[in-house]
Amino acid sequence: LAALDRSQLRLAAGTWPGDGGSGTREDPLRVALPESAAAALKLAPGGEPLTLTDRTTDRTLTVEITGLYRPADTSAPYWLLDELGGRGQRTVDFTTYGPLLTGPRALAAPRVTAGPTGWLATADYASLDTSTTDALARSATASAAALAKDPALGTGASAETGLPQVLERSERALTVSRTTLLVVALQLVLLAGYALLLVARLLSTERAGETGLLLARGASRRRVAALAAVEALLLALPAVVLAPL
Repeated sequence: LAALDRSQLRLAAGTWPGDGGSGTREDPLRVALPESAAAALKLAPGGEPLTLTDRTTDRTLTVEITGLYRPADTSAPYWLLDELGGRGQRTVDFTTYGPLLTGPRALAAPRVTAGPTGWLATADYASLDTSTTDALARSATASAAALAKDPALGTGASAETGLPQVLERSERALTVSRTTLLVVALQLVLLAGYALLLVARLLSTERAGETGLLLARGASRRRVAALAAVEALLLALPAVVLAPL
């Protein structure tokens, strides 16, 4: 038996059980059954009431199935709170079906054995960036430990978080990605540098005869260097402007 967040559910047949029933102790407790469990047990809404036996106290409880439900999304973190993971049934040494959905008011009644209560907290990561992941991981670990010791939750509370492990995997993946990009960038720089040296060598060899002819006709070395610089700028300046684009 459980009181679930109905925003995480979809009604497949019948009706919701409301608060579970406000009648006498002998009246059946109204519940909704998971669709998959109903198919395995061949049950449907509106059938004969069922008698359940508590495994720990041997007390009996009569329930009436008013509807069938299915999880809206079994991969949602909310179903980590369910020992069946939202699947409706699980077989280990024996088969467990459920949870039978009823209202919080019914679960507070004496005829239902008290059980644990769980909450799932999720954060807004819109403002998270790589500079705050380490601090967030430390904070999540410390907060979970402090929450488990909070006197408002009693002495039997436990708090778990998988955020530090997720952040650690993300940090490793980010490091690998950055390293890969750096290696590729270095390879491109080396390739570009080699191509530049090769072209410069070819141009220098081609210009050697022209430079010698200019020097023989009386041009100074400064004049030859200036002509070479102007020619280089005519190529380099447009490249500098267009390269970022």
